[in-house]
Amino acid sequence: MKALVVRAYGAPDSFAVEDLPTPEPGPGQLQVRVTAASLNPADLLMTAGTIREMVPLDFPFVPGTDVAGTVTGLGPGTEGYEVGDEVFGFGAPPSFASGVGIPAVTSGALAEYAVLQAGPYLAKRPPKLSPTVAAALPSTGMTGLAVLELGRFQPDETVLVIGAPGGIGSVVVPLLARRSTVIATGTTGDREYVRGMGAADVVDHQRTDLIEEVLRRHPQGVDAVVNLALKGEDVIAATRALRPGGRLLSTTPGTPSHPAVTTVMGTTNLKADTLPTLAEHALDGTLPDPVTRAYPLSGAVRAYRDLAGSHTRGKLVVVVDAEAAR
Repeated sequence: MKALVVRAYGAPDSFAVEDLPTPEPGPGQLQVRVTAASLNPADLLMTAGTIREMVPLDFPFVPGTDVAGTVTGLGPGTEGYEVGDEVFGFGAPPSFASGVGIPAVTSGALAEYAVLQAGPYLAKRPPKLSPTVAAALPSTGMTGLAVLELGRFQPDETVLVIGAPGGIGSVVVPLLARRSTVIATGTTGDREYVRGMGAADVVDHQRTDLIEEVLRRHPQGVDAVVNLALKGEDVIAATRALRPGGRLLSTTPGTPSHPAVTTVMGTTNLKADTLPTLAEHALDGTLPDPVTRAYPLSGAVRAYRDLAGSHTRGKLVVVVDAEAAR
């Protein structure tokens, strides 16, 4: 089979589409013919070696955790699925899955075939939900729903969402805007995009000092901050935008400890109905189509280059099987 292959830690320029043996499903697993797979910033953290102490990779490594496709094989003891079922879901490298204690393993989604674990991280794809949208939902959707649950946002609250144009923002902003007032960060070019998702106001973080501008508009501070972009001490600095007693929820890796900060990992906050709920929101129009760019498998290296080197909105998706994606 064709697959995007990483042979050593490094930048996307070192990736290549190569031939690899087709993976076979083990106990409790499914083999899936991949229709589409979406990219996540965590893929680049893993392949660069940035988090190798937490997630050591075995090479050759096939990246990709979010996938939609057709079941083509069942491992021993796998129940609830049949060959031919259309599915979508999440799977992590074995080292990540074991490290955080989640039953979700994959051989890598950026390939013609992938092995996935049956369980709550996998669901049947509704017929009216396109494979490309389905592939874009799992990681960002799981994290977005976890943010909303843990944040306990109220109708009279004002919430600053930092990193609103990205993949997780495409879930958080429209769902949060249904219950609270959302201030979103974004560039001038992002303004209409994030307003279209429901943001009441937009702060250009490139042209202003973000925190000072938020406090100028809201002198008493905002009720909550959802951080989807800042890292390290910049996360702690963002707590200055909070009113007394406010809270900050952060999804970025390595978020420092602080009394007002809660770190959110969607992969460990999964509920049994998470993936079906995301599908329902996508089908009823609550969630906009998150796919902003699509690439063929032959263009997967370029897709990761774009993710690493440019400002992106929504989700980048690799269409592995163009015929099945129609």
